[in-house]
Amino acid sequence: MQLYKEMVDYSNTYKTVKTQSCIHLLSEAHLLVRAALMDASQLEPGEKTELLEAFKESCGHLGDCYSRLDTQHSHLALPYYKMSGLSMAEVLARVDWTVEDGSQKYEKGLIFYINHSLYEDLDEELSEELAAKVVQMFHVAEPKQLPHILCSPSMKNINPLTAMSYLRKLDSSGFSSILVTLTKATVALKMGDLDMYRNEMKSHPEMKLVCGFILEPRLLIQRRKGQVVPTELAIYLKETQSGLLVASVLGLQKNNKIGIEEADSFFKVLCGKDEDVIPQLLVDFWEAQLVACLPDVVIQELFFKLTSQYIRRLSKRQPPDTTPLRTSEDLINSCSHYGLIYPWVHVLISSDSSADKNYTEDLSKLQSLVCGPSFDIACIIPFLEPLSEDTIAGLSVHVLCHTRLKEYEQCIDTLLERCPEAVIPYANHELKEENRTLWWKKLLPELCQRIKCGGEKYRLYLSSLKETLSIVAMELELRDFLNVLPGDGTAAFFLPYLLHCSRKKSVT
Repeated sequence: MQLYKEMVDYSNTYKTVKTQSCIHLLSEAHLLVRAALMDASQLEPGEKTELLEAFKESCGHLGDCYSRLDTQHSHLALPYYKMSGLSMAEVLARVDWTVEDGSQKYEKGLIFYINHSLYEDLDEELSEELAAKVVQMFHVAEPKQLPHILCSPSMKNINPLTAMSYLRKLDSSGFSSILVTLTKATVALKMGDLDMYRNEMKSHPEMKLVCGFILEPRLLIQRRKGQVVPTELAIYLKETQSGLLVASVLGLQKNNKIGIEEADSFFKVLCGKDEDVIPQLLVDFWEAQLVACLPDVVIQELFFKLTSQYIRRLSKRQPPDTTPLRTSEDLINSCSHYGLIYPWVHVLISSDSSADKNYTEDLSKLQSLVCGPSFDIACIIPFLEPLSEDTIAGLSVHVLCHTRLKEYEQCIDTLLERCPEAVIPYANHELKEENRTLWWKKLLPELCQRIKCGGEKYRLYLSSLKETLSIVAMELELRDFLNVLPGDGTAAFFLPYLLHCSRKKSVT
């Protein structure tokens, strides 16, 4: 330790001379302490503590050297300062801020250290005075980095007027970019100057603003103590331009600037919801992911998230907490995963005069997903239980899912019982090609049987039977048509269809 102290004292004679000698001497002192710590088993507890303090001190001295001297290894200021355990404020307190000849020069090592430290998710907030000095430093040394620097959580205490003055200097110097615009908008919001904020946000098209957020995600999202924290700008965008906010977070995810779980957490925190409560803005984000067809997103997982939420809100009769950004029609027109809703579904839904209009969009989106080409229907069946078949809305989804699973006979029984007017539209759409035989093997006998039983739906069944007979008469030969007719039916009722079938053969 005595030798180390003497070497450090001697190195002080080189402090004002920009040479390598100071670094060489301090490096030797540093290695001396490191070597002693390597054999820590031979040390007393007090000696080890003293050596550790000396190690940190030597790292601080070397950090000072690399930050102040113009060397090709100036980047080493960063690791040495990190190993010293000094905070950013303590490092800045060691900087000589004296201005010589009316100008201030900052060496590469110090700029490198401060720049990298401000990019890290540090929980340290610089004082207003130190933040102002940092801004001045980058204004002189690396003005292009100023927007990034001002977005750091560590610069939270910067005076907004000071920040705005330096940003305007960037504009006047010809350095105009989308990042400067967005940073000025953020500072204007902090100042409470909404007119300035709006002018800045209107100066670029929306897609360019999205590009700006991708360049600097901390304009929207910051991380403190491992948690995602929305910025003041993000909170304001939620209320005023939620579509831009969703598009921007989608851009961040697409460019690997934020993970899937982080993005979900961001929207929950932003909307002030508990972990198990899904805000509409997060649903909007999931829908936007499907529209964008992000390669890193597992499509089936997105389907699960969206269908679970649609089903949950429908079953609990819970409307969205905010107006959705996209309607079901928007999604069908812009996303291949949302399919056209089958015609018979519209007939089924229109039969319910008591349907609540507050849930129409959720229902249409769920139906559209089920009608789409990408959905794994088998996976959703277990989650349909909360959606009761007692309502027409729930019934439509259940019948859709069973139809996609090719359970046509079960669906025909259900529709005949619950909504006979939808049976023929259903059969026209679903009973084609190899399933066409169900017209006379399933639908025809079922209708005949129900007509015999009479009841309040008699006329609906009779109308459906007539349409079914017209279809079957066109499909079958006369002999086959006779074989499928009920033996106890009234001949006069079936005669027109038999004649039609017979004339069809004659024409052929």
